[in-house]
Amino acid sequence: MKDSICALEISHKYIKIVFGYAQDNQVLVTFVKKIPLNHAVESGAIKDHAAIVKELSKNNPVMDEALHFSHLIDDAVLVLPPYGLEIYETTQYTSVISPEKVVGELDIKNIYNIIRNKKLPIDNELIDIIPDSFMLDNGNRYALPPIGKESSAITVHSKVHTLPKRINEEHTSCLVDSNIKVLRRVVSPFAISELLSTYNDIPATYFLVDMGASSTTISLIDNHQIFATRSFSWGGDNITNSIVTSFNISESEAEKIKILYGLDKREMRFDYPVAKVVTPLGEEACTVKALNQIIEKELSGFINMFNVGKEQLVNAYNIDDPDNMPVIFIGGASQLRGLKGYLDLNLKNKNFKFLKNKSIGARDPSLTSLLGAILVNKKYPVRKNESASQVKVTRDE
Repeated sequence: MKDSICALEISHKYIKIVFGYAQDNQVLVTFVKKIPLNHAVESGAIKDHAAIVKELSKNNPVMDEALHFSHLIDDAVLVLPPYGLEIYETTQYTSVISPEKVVGELDIKNIYNIIRNKKLPIDNELIDIIPDSFMLDNGNRYALPPIGKESSAITVHSKVHTLPKRINEEHTSCLVDSNIKVLRRVVSPFAISELLSTYNDIPATYFLVDMGASSTTISLIDNHQIFATRSFSWGGDNITNSIVTSFNISESEAEKIKILYGLDKREMRFDYPVAKVVTPLGEEACTVKALNQIIEKELSGFINMFNVGKEQLVNAYNIDDPDNMPVIFIGGASQLRGLKGYLDLNLKNKNFKFLKNKSIGARDPSLTSLLGAILVNKKYPVRKNESASQVKVTRDE
Protein backbone atom coordinates (compact mmCIF):
# COMPACT_ATOMS: atom_id res chain seq x y z
CA MET A 1 0.00 0.00 0.00
CA LYS A 2 3.03 2.30 0.18
CA ASP A 3 2.67 3.68 -3.35
CA SER A 4 -1.08 3.22 -3.57
CA ILE A 5 -3.30 6.27 -4.03
CA CYS A 6 -7.04 6.67 -3.85
CA ALA A 7 -9.14 7.77 -6.83
CA LEU A 8 -12.72 8.75 -6.03
CA GLU A 9 -15.75 9.57 -8.19
CA ILE A 10 -19.28 10.60 -7.16
CA SER A 11 -21.79 9.44 -9.76
CA HIS A 12 -25.56 9.11 -10.11
CA LYS A 13 -25.79 5.78 -8.28
CA TYR A 14 -22.47 5.25 -6.53
CA ILE A 15 -19.50 6.70 -4.78
CA LYS A 16 -16.75 4.78 -6.54
CA ILE A 17 -13.39 4.27 -4.85
CA VAL A 18 -10.29 2.62 -6.29
CA PHE A 19 -6.96 2.18 -4.52
CA GLY A 20 -4.04 1.43 -6.80
CA TYR A 21 -0.82 2.59 -8.37
CA ALA A 22 0.65 3.00 -11.84
CA GLN A 23 3.70 1.04 -12.93
CA ASP A 24 5.08 0.66 -16.47
CA ASN A 25 1.92 2.21 -17.97
CA GLN A 26 -0.29 -0.27 -16.13
CA VAL A 27 -2.64 0.38 -13.26
CA LEU A 28 -2.36 -2.18 -10.47
CA VAL A 29 -5.45 -2.25 -8.28
CA THR A 30 -5.28 -3.01 -4.56
CA PHE A 31 -8.90 -2.38 -3.57
CA VAL A 32 -12.26 -1.36 -5.06
CA LYS A 33 -15.43 -0.22 -3.32
CA LYS A 34 -18.74 1.03 -4.73
CA ILE A 35 -21.00 2.76 -2.19
CA PRO A 36 -24.64 2.92 -3.37
CA LEU A 37 -26.36 6.29 -3.62
CA ASN A 38 -30.05 6.99 -4.07
CA HIS A 39 -29.94 9.37 -7.06
CA ALA A 40 -27.90 11.96 -5.13
CA VAL A 41 -26.34 13.25 -8.37
CA GLU A 42 -28.15 14.29 -11.56
CA SER A 43 -26.26 15.17 -14.74
CA GLY A 44 -23.15 15.91 -12.70
CA ALA A 45 -24.91 18.26 -10.26
CA ILE A 46 -24.96 17.29 -6.59
CA LYS A 47 -28.58 16.98 -5.42
CA ASP A 48 -28.04 15.61 -1.91
CA HIS A 49 -24.79 16.89 -0.44
CA ALA A 50 -25.63 15.68 3.09
CA ALA A 51 -26.31 12.11 1.94
CA ILE A 52 -22.99 11.92 0.10
CA VAL A 53 -21.02 13.30 3.05
CA LYS A 54 -22.81 10.86 5.36
CA GLU A 55 -21.89 7.88 3.18
CA LEU A 56 -18.29 9.01 2.74
CA SER A 57 -17.85 9.52 6.46
CA LYS A 58 -19.56 6.25 7.35
CA ASN A 59 -17.32 4.31 4.97
CA ASN A 60 -14.04 5.92 6.00
CA PRO A 61 -11.89 4.04 6.70
CA VAL A 62 -12.89 1.70 3.90
CA MET A 63 -12.83 -1.89 5.08
CA ASP A 64 -13.29 -5.44 3.90
CA GLU A 65 -13.05 -8.04 6.65
CA ALA A 66 -12.80 -10.95 4.21
CA LEU A 67 -9.79 -9.35 2.50
CA HIS A 68 -8.36 -8.05 5.80
CA PHE A 69 -8.35 -4.61 4.21
CA SER A 70 -8.68 -1.34 6.09
CA HIS A 71 -7.49 2.04 4.88
CA LEU A 72 -8.29 5.58 5.95
CA ILE A 73 -8.87 7.96 3.04
CA ASP A 74 -6.89 11.05 3.99
CA ASP A 75 -6.66 12.34 0.43
CA ALA A 76 -7.83 11.38 -3.03
CA VAL A 77 -7.66 12.18 -6.72
CA LEU A 78 -11.15 13.43 -7.53
CA VAL A 79 -12.70 12.45 -10.86
CA LEU A 80 -15.09 15.13 -12.13
CA PRO A 81 -17.92 14.79 -14.69
CA PRO A 82 -17.36 16.58 -18.02
CA TYR A 83 -20.52 18.72 -18.10
CA GLY A 84 -19.53 22.11 -19.49
CA LEU A 85 -15.95 20.98 -20.16
CA GLU A 86 -13.96 23.43 -22.29
CA ILE A 87 -10.39 22.67 -23.35
CA TYR A 88 -7.94 25.35 -24.44
CA GLU A 89 -4.48 25.13 -25.92
CA THR A 90 -1.90 27.60 -24.73
CA THR A 91 1.81 28.30 -25.22
CA GLN A 92 3.70 30.07 -22.42
CA TYR A 93 7.32 31.18 -22.06
CA THR A 94 9.55 32.07 -19.13
CA SER A 95 13.22 32.80 -18.57
CA VAL A 96 15.27 30.35 -16.53
CA ILE A 97 16.18 31.94 -13.20
CA SER A 98 19.40 30.02 -12.53
CA PRO A 99 22.62 32.02 -13.18
CA GLU A 100 24.03 28.82 -14.70
CA LYS A 101 21.01 28.70 -17.07
CA VAL A 102 20.00 25.22 -15.96
CA VAL A 103 16.30 24.37 -15.82
CA GLY A 104 15.18 23.71 -12.26
CA GLU A 105 12.03 22.75 -10.40
CA LEU A 106 11.25 26.39 -9.68
CA ASP A 107 11.22 27.21 -13.41
CA ILE A 108 8.57 24.55 -14.00
CA LYS A 109 6.49 25.89 -11.11
CA ASN A 110 6.83 29.41 -12.46
CA ILE A 111 5.55 28.55 -15.92
CA TYR A 112 2.66 26.55 -14.45
CA ASN A 113 1.75 29.60 -12.36
CA ILE A 114 1.79 31.77 -15.48
CA ILE A 115 -0.70 29.40 -17.09
CA ARG A 116 -2.86 29.27 -13.96
CA ASN A 117 -3.01 33.06 -13.74
CA LYS A 118 -3.80 33.57 -17.41
CA LYS A 119 -7.41 34.63 -17.98
CA LEU A 120 -9.30 32.57 -20.50
CA PRO A 121 -12.42 33.54 -22.50
CA ILE A 122 -14.96 31.55 -20.50
CA ASP A 123 -16.58 31.83 -17.10
CA ASN A 124 -15.25 28.46 -15.91
CA GLU A 125 -12.69 27.33 -13.37
CA LEU A 126 -9.33 25.87 -14.27
CA ILE A 127 -9.23 22.20 -13.33
CA ASP A 128 -5.98 20.85 -14.73
CA ILE A 129 -2.99 21.72 -16.90
CA ILE A 130 -1.73 18.96 -19.20
CA PRO A 131 1.61 19.69 -20.89
CA ASP A 132 2.02 18.53 -24.49
CA SER A 133 5.73 19.41 -24.68
CA PHE A 134 8.51 21.48 -23.13
CA MET A 135 10.85 23.31 -25.52
CA LEU A 136 14.29 24.78 -24.74
CA ASP A 137 15.97 27.68 -26.52
CA ASN A 138 18.02 25.26 -28.68
CA GLY A 139 14.76 23.91 -30.14
CA ASN A 140 14.86 20.54 -28.36
CA ARG A 141 11.48 19.27 -27.18
CA TYR A 142 10.72 17.04 -24.20
CA ALA A 143 7.59 15.23 -23.09
CA LEU A 144 8.61 15.54 -19.42
CA PRO A 145 9.93 18.61 -17.57
CA PRO A 146 13.59 18.97 -18.70
CA ILE A 147 14.99 19.40 -15.19
CA GLY A 148 18.79 19.76 -15.31
CA LYS A 149 18.97 20.70 -19.01
CA GLU A 150 20.85 23.84 -20.04
CA SER A 151 18.74 26.66 -21.46
CA SER A 152 18.15 30.35 -20.90
CA ALA A 153 14.39 29.96 -21.34
CA ILE A 154 11.67 27.34 -21.45
CA THR A 155 8.43 27.20 -23.43
CA VAL A 156 5.49 24.97 -22.58
CA HIS A 157 2.75 23.92 -24.97
CA SER A 158 -0.19 22.67 -22.91
CA LYS A 159 -3.92 22.03 -22.75
CA VAL A 160 -6.02 23.66 -20.05
CA HIS A 161 -9.13 21.84 -18.80
CA THR A 162 -11.91 24.01 -17.37
CA LEU A 163 -15.32 23.23 -15.88
CA PRO A 164 -18.24 25.32 -14.59
CA LYS A 165 -17.61 26.60 -11.07
CA ARG A 166 -20.67 24.83 -9.68
CA ILE A 167 -19.55 21.35 -10.80
CA ASN A 168 -16.10 21.83 -9.30
CA GLU A 169 -17.28 23.33 -6.03
CA GLU A 170 -20.11 20.84 -5.40
CA HIS A 171 -17.99 17.73 -5.88
CA THR A 172 -14.98 19.16 -4.06
CA SER A 173 -17.04 20.24 -1.06
CA CYS A 174 -18.36 16.69 -0.61
CA LEU A 175 -14.80 15.50 0.00
CA VAL A 176 -13.75 18.51 2.06
CA ASP A 177 -16.77 18.17 4.34
CA SER A 178 -15.87 14.48 4.76
CA ASN A 179 -12.34 15.44 5.89
CA ILE A 180 -10.75 14.18 2.67
CA LYS A 181 -8.12 16.35 1.01
CA VAL A 182 -8.31 16.70 -2.77
CA LEU A 183 -4.88 15.86 -4.21
CA ARG A 184 -5.91 16.93 -7.71
CA ARG A 185 -8.92 16.98 -10.00
CA VAL A 186 -9.18 15.04 -13.24
CA VAL A 187 -12.01 15.27 -15.77
CA SER A 188 -13.48 11.83 -16.49
CA PRO A 189 -13.10 11.46 -20.31
CA PHE A 190 -9.53 12.75 -20.17
CA ALA A 191 -8.66 10.14 -17.55
CA ILE A 192 -10.26 7.45 -19.71
CA SER A 193 -8.44 8.54 -22.88
CA GLU A 194 -5.12 8.48 -21.05
CA LEU A 195 -5.76 4.93 -19.85
CA LEU A 196 -6.83 3.80 -23.34
CA SER A 197 -3.66 5.28 -24.84
CA THR A 198 -1.80 2.45 -23.07
CA TYR A 199 -3.99 -0.26 -24.67
CA ASN A 200 -2.49 -1.54 -27.93
CA ASP A 201 -5.90 -2.63 -29.25
CA ILE A 202 -7.39 0.90 -29.07
CA PRO A 203 -6.89 3.24 -32.07
CA ALA A 204 -5.36 6.70 -31.76
CA THR A 205 -8.47 8.47 -33.08
CA TYR A 206 -12.04 7.59 -32.12
CA PHE A 207 -15.30 8.68 -30.53
CA LEU A 208 -15.44 7.74 -26.84
CA VAL A 209 -18.98 7.09 -25.60
CA ASP A 210 -19.47 6.82 -21.83
CA MET A 211 -22.95 5.47 -21.10
CA GLY A 212 -23.83 6.12 -17.48
CA ALA A 213 -26.94 5.68 -15.37
CA SER A 214 -28.47 9.12 -16.01
CA SER A 215 -26.42 10.61 -18.84
CA THR A 216 -24.08 9.87 -21.72
CA THR A 217 -20.97 11.71 -22.89
CA ILE A 218 -19.46 11.50 -26.36
CA SER A 219 -15.85 12.70 -26.63
CA LEU A 220 -13.60 13.34 -29.59
CA ILE A 221 -10.20 11.67 -29.16
CA ASP A 222 -7.46 12.34 -31.72
CA ASN A 223 -3.90 11.08 -31.44
CA HIS A 224 -4.86 9.74 -27.98
CA GLN A 225 -5.75 13.28 -26.81
CA ILE A 226 -9.17 14.60 -25.84
CA PHE A 227 -10.35 17.66 -27.77
CA ALA A 228 -14.01 18.13 -26.83
CA THR A 229 -17.08 16.47 -25.33
CA ARG A 230 -20.84 16.64 -25.68
CA SER A 231 -23.17 15.32 -22.98
CA PHE A 232 -26.86 14.50 -23.08
CA SER A 233 -29.42 13.32 -20.54
CA TRP A 234 -29.86 9.68 -21.39
CA GLY A 235 -28.62 6.67 -19.45
CA GLY A 236 -29.48 3.22 -18.24
CA ASP A 237 -32.08 4.65 -15.85
CA ASN A 238 -34.14 5.81 -18.82
CA ILE A 239 -34.73 2.16 -19.68
CA THR A 240 -35.43 1.26 -16.06
CA ASN A 241 -37.93 4.11 -15.66
CA SER A 242 -39.75 3.15 -18.86
CA ILE A 243 -40.09 -0.43 -17.59
CA VAL A 244 -41.45 0.90 -14.29
CA THR A 245 -44.05 3.02 -16.08
CA SER A 246 -45.07 0.42 -18.66
CA PHE A 247 -45.21 -2.61 -16.35
CA ASN A 248 -46.30 -0.74 -13.21
CA ILE A 249 -43.63 -2.41 -11.09
CA SER A 250 -41.05 -1.14 -8.60
CA GLU A 251 -37.76 0.42 -9.68
CA SER A 252 -35.76 -2.41 -8.09
CA GLU A 253 -37.80 -5.04 -9.94
CA ALA A 254 -37.47 -3.15 -13.21
CA GLU A 255 -33.72 -2.93 -12.76
CA LYS A 256 -33.51 -6.69 -12.17
CA ILE A 257 -35.53 -7.41 -15.31
CA LYS A 258 -33.38 -5.04 -17.38
CA ILE A 259 -30.16 -6.68 -16.21
CA LEU A 260 -31.44 -10.25 -16.51
CA TYR A 261 -33.11 -10.08 -19.91
CA GLY A 262 -31.90 -6.94 -21.66
CA LEU A 263 -32.90 -6.80 -25.32
CA ASP A 264 -33.70 -10.43 -26.05
CA LYS A 265 -33.99 -10.84 -29.85
CA ARG A 266 -33.65 -14.61 -29.98
CA GLU A 267 -36.05 -16.36 -32.33
CA MET A 268 -38.63 -17.92 -29.99
CA ARG A 269 -41.86 -19.76 -30.76
CA PHE A 270 -43.58 -18.26 -27.75
CA ASP A 271 -43.69 -14.90 -25.95
CA TYR A 272 -42.51 -15.80 -22.46
CA PRO A 273 -43.29 -13.72 -19.34
CA VAL A 274 -40.56 -11.70 -17.60
CA ALA A 275 -42.71 -10.37 -14.74
CA LYS A 276 -46.20 -10.50 -13.31
CA VAL A 277 -48.20 -7.61 -11.94
CA VAL A 278 -51.49 -7.39 -10.10
CA THR A 279 -54.12 -5.23 -11.82
CA PRO A 280 -57.78 -4.52 -10.97
CA LEU A 281 -58.61 -7.28 -13.46
CA GLY A 282 -56.29 -9.77 -11.79
CA GLU A 283 -52.73 -10.96 -12.37
CA GLU A 284 -51.21 -9.99 -15.69
CA ALA A 285 -48.00 -11.21 -17.35
CA CYS A 286 -45.39 -8.79 -18.72
CA THR A 287 -43.76 -10.49 -21.69
CA VAL A 288 -40.35 -10.38 -23.32
CA LYS A 289 -41.91 -8.96 -26.48
CA ALA A 290 -43.27 -6.00 -24.52
CA LEU A 291 -39.90 -5.59 -22.78
CA ASN A 292 -38.11 -5.55 -26.14
CA GLN A 293 -40.44 -2.83 -27.40
CA ILE A 294 -39.72 -0.67 -24.34
CA ILE A 295 -35.95 -1.07 -24.63
CA GLU A 296 -35.91 -0.55 -28.41
CA LYS A 297 -37.87 2.68 -28.05
CA GLU A 298 -35.38 3.97 -25.47
CA LEU A 299 -32.37 2.89 -27.55
CA SER A 300 -33.85 4.67 -30.55
CA GLY A 301 -33.83 7.85 -28.47
CA PHE A 302 -30.24 7.15 -27.48
CA ILE A 303 -29.17 6.76 -31.13
CA ASN A 304 -30.84 10.07 -32.04
CA MET A 305 -29.05 11.93 -29.24
CA PHE A 306 -25.76 10.20 -30.08
CA ASN A 307 -26.07 11.37 -33.69
CA VAL A 308 -26.75 14.96 -32.58
CA GLY A 309 -23.70 14.99 -30.27
CA LYS A 310 -21.54 13.42 -32.94
CA GLU A 311 -22.70 15.95 -35.54
CA GLN A 312 -21.85 18.82 -33.18
CA LEU A 313 -18.30 17.51 -32.80
CA VAL A 314 -18.00 16.86 -36.55
CA ASN A 315 -19.07 20.42 -37.39
CA ALA A 316 -16.87 22.00 -34.73
CA TYR A 317 -13.72 20.13 -35.81
CA ASN A 318 -14.34 19.52 -39.56
CA ILE A 319 -13.95 15.77 -39.20
CA ASP A 320 -13.55 13.90 -42.47
CA ASP A 321 -15.58 10.72 -42.94
CA PRO A 322 -16.95 10.61 -39.35
CA ASP A 323 -19.11 7.55 -40.06
CA ASN A 324 -15.95 5.49 -40.46
CA MET A 325 -14.35 6.66 -37.23
CA PRO A 326 -14.14 3.94 -34.55
CA VAL A 327 -16.46 4.24 -31.56
CA ILE A 328 -15.46 2.93 -28.12
CA PHE A 329 -18.32 2.28 -25.69
CA ILE A 330 -17.77 2.27 -21.94
CA GLY A 331 -19.83 2.79 -18.79
CA GLY A 332 -22.32 0.71 -16.87
CA ALA A 333 -25.18 1.16 -19.36
CA SER A 334 -22.99 -0.23 -22.16
CA GLN A 335 -23.34 -3.65 -20.52
CA LEU A 336 -27.00 -4.00 -21.52
CA ARG A 337 -27.65 -7.44 -22.98
CA GLY A 338 -28.41 -7.24 -26.69
CA LEU A 339 -26.96 -3.74 -27.12
CA LYS A 340 -24.30 -4.87 -29.59
CA GLY A 341 -26.89 -6.47 -31.86
CA TYR A 342 -29.01 -3.32 -31.78
CA LEU A 343 -26.03 -1.11 -32.63
CA ASP A 344 -25.05 -3.45 -35.47
CA LEU A 345 -28.38 -2.63 -37.10
CA ASN A 346 -28.82 1.03 -36.15
CA LEU A 347 -25.42 2.71 -35.69
CA LYS A 348 -23.89 4.32 -38.78
CA ASN A 349 -20.39 3.71 -37.43
CA LYS A 350 -19.89 -0.04 -37.92
CA ASN A 351 -16.39 -0.03 -36.43
CA PHE A 352 -17.25 -0.05 -32.75
CA LYS A 353 -16.27 -2.03 -29.69
CA PHE A 354 -17.04 -2.29 -25.98
CA LEU A 355 -14.15 -1.58 -23.65
CA LYS A 356 -12.82 -4.21 -21.28
CA ASN A 357 -10.60 -2.89 -18.51
CA LYS A 358 -7.32 -4.77 -18.24
CA SER A 359 -6.65 -4.09 -14.57
CA ILE A 360 -7.30 -7.19 -12.48
CA GLY A 361 -9.83 -6.42 -9.78
CA ALA A 362 -11.43 -3.55 -11.73
CA ARG A 363 -12.92 -5.06 -14.88
CA ASP A 364 -16.15 -3.15 -14.27
CA PRO A 365 -16.39 -0.58 -17.12
CA SER A 366 -17.87 1.99 -14.76
CA LEU A 367 -14.46 2.15 -13.02
CA THR A 368 -12.45 3.10 -16.13
CA SER A 369 -12.18 6.79 -15.26
CA LEU A 370 -10.75 5.99 -11.81
CA LEU A 371 -8.09 3.72 -13.30
CA GLY A 372 -7.24 6.53 -15.71
CA ALA A 373 -7.04 9.04 -12.86
CA ILE A 374 -4.44 6.92 -11.10
CA LEU A 375 -2.41 6.79 -14.31
CA VAL A 376 -2.78 10.55 -14.89
CA ASN A 377 -1.55 11.30 -11.38
CA LYS A 378 1.60 9.30 -12.13
CA LYS A 379 2.14 10.63 -15.65
CA TYR A 380 1.48 14.30 -14.87
CA PRO A 381 2.48 14.69 -11.22
CA VAL A 382 1.40 17.75 -9.29
CA ARG A 383 4.51 19.79 -8.51
CA LYS A 384 5.52 19.87 -4.87
CA ASN A 385 3.70 22.66 -3.00
CA GLU A 386 1.57 23.30 -6.08
CA SER A 387 -1.89 24.35 -5.02
CA ALA A 388 -4.89 22.25 -6.01
CA SER A 389 -7.20 25.10 -5.07
CA GLN A 390 -9.87 26.44 -7.35
CA VAL A 391 -8.86 29.11 -9.84
CA LYS A 392 -11.50 31.41 -11.31
CA VAL A 393 -11.30 31.99 -15.06
CA THR A 394 -13.12 35.04 -16.37
CA ARG A 395 -13.83 36.78 -19.62
CA ASP A 396 -11.92 39.89 -18.52
CA GLU A 397 -8.75 40.75 -20.34
